[in-house]
Amino acid sequence: MQELLLEVELRPRRMRHALRDALRYAIQDGRLPAQTVLPSSRRLAAELGVSRGVVTDAYEQLAAEGYLAVSERLAPVVADVTATAPAAPEPAAVNWRFDMGAVTPDVGLFPRRDWRRAMERALRSAPAVALDYGDHRGRIELRTALSEYLARVRGVRVDPGRIIITQGFTQALDLLCRVLAGRGAKKLAMESPSHPGLWTTVRKSGLELIGCSVDSDGIRPDLLADLGADAVAVAPAHQFPTGVVMTPARRTALIEWAATHGSLIIEDDYDAEFRYDRAAVGAVQGLDPGRVAYVGSASKTLAPGVRLGWISAPPELVEPLQEHKSAADSGSPTLDQLALAHLLRSGDYERHVLHARHAYRRRRDRLVRAIRTRLPELELTGAAAGMQLLLTLPGHVDDLKLVEAASSSRIHIAALSPLHLTPRPDRGLLLGYGRLPEPSIDQAVEALTIALAPTLAALDPEQTTSGRSPSPT
Repeated sequence: MQELLLEVELRPRRMRHALRDALRYAIQDGRLPAQTVLPSSRRLAAELGVSRGVVTDAYEQLAAEGYLAVSERLAPVVADVTATAPAAPEPAAVNWRFDMGAVTPDVGLFPRRDWRRAMERALRSAPAVALDYGDHRGRIELRTALSEYLARVRGVRVDPGRIIITQGFTQALDLLCRVLAGRGAKKLAMESPSHPGLWTTVRKSGLELIGCSVDSDGIRPDLLADLGADAVAVAPAHQFPTGVVMTPARRTALIEWAATHGSLIIEDDYDAEFRYDRAAVGAVQGLDPGRVAYVGSASKTLAPGVRLGWISAPPELVEPLQEHKSAADSGSPTLDQLALAHLLRSGDYERHVLHARHAYRRRRDRLVRAIRTRLPELELTGAAAGMQLLLTLPGHVDDLKLVEAASSSRIHIAALSPLHLTPRPDRGLLLGYGRLPEPSIDQAVEALTIALAPTLAALDPEQTTSGRSPSPT
């Protein structure tokens, strides 16, 4: 029988729980290996200065759970329990001096007061049945509020019965891909360049992912037939990462392709509300609701942590999407749905979007001015909407090395080349301003210029575009 070294905080009315937990943790992490003989209840009680009943109760509970083997008149023995290795420390988050990540909104703008009021109202007014298992499409209150908002603001033609509430765009894409695969689809095309985080979602569904090139007019529908795509995921209102807006001709061609081949268009309307120089273009879904699955979320307008998104689906996809949503998580959080419904109905959601749009526009304007002053040799595009700019680079420049140079100065930016699914990727740098406070923008661009100077100084002036204004796209 070995000495027993335990850290136990024996507080009144908690002695039994504390001793039981301390012994259990010691067995689980291997400090008390199998076949270890523990002190008798009488001896351990004397050593700890507690009543024998405290120790006896702890031993009996652990024996009932399978951690101890207890025989009459013998000291308890540790059972054969698999020890758990100590957890590896989690990697520390990078402490960026300037966070110019391209896909993150300013969560500091989240309307906490409005959200709190909306949640309080949801708690007060929600009937008991709303807290039970319910319609896996989502709460009818939110689906109705969304149908009215999207019709008015985005030109979406939608019936609340065809909306499925999801936990953001990623889950929406996953559900759609799994439904497509179950219906016999083989290939899904995605814009090239696009967000690599979505590529894994498509591939895990069993679909083959193929890239379709994007130019200054948007995705090229004329390539989709030759690619053999059964469906395509696009962001017509503001393509990520180029910032391109799909032209009317391309929108028409995309609908014609879907109609001709019986294919599905997945429309990602991820940040269409943030357009600064003219009114946002409407959704492609309004042209043909039977061919387009319209997807939106609150991740950019409110915050990623809200985890609420939506699909407005063609009629024949509603039931299978509902079934897959049920299998995935039995439905999105009810109170959050009711809170968002209240924000939409009260007008607080649109007031917040307007406030955020003004904040982002001020940052955009200041960032554009700073770049044109400090980095005039680089072409700047994608400034008309969203929360990021794109600096295009000559093909011989390694944008990954520039990102590495910026990272060494604790500046967070992203490279364009890894975002391509097609050969011969363009080179460029993505500069986000969602997490970049307006007063720090000039300093951030100055620091970035210094970090990139060794590489940019070697550029051939004839291979760059000097003093370009932001593209109107």
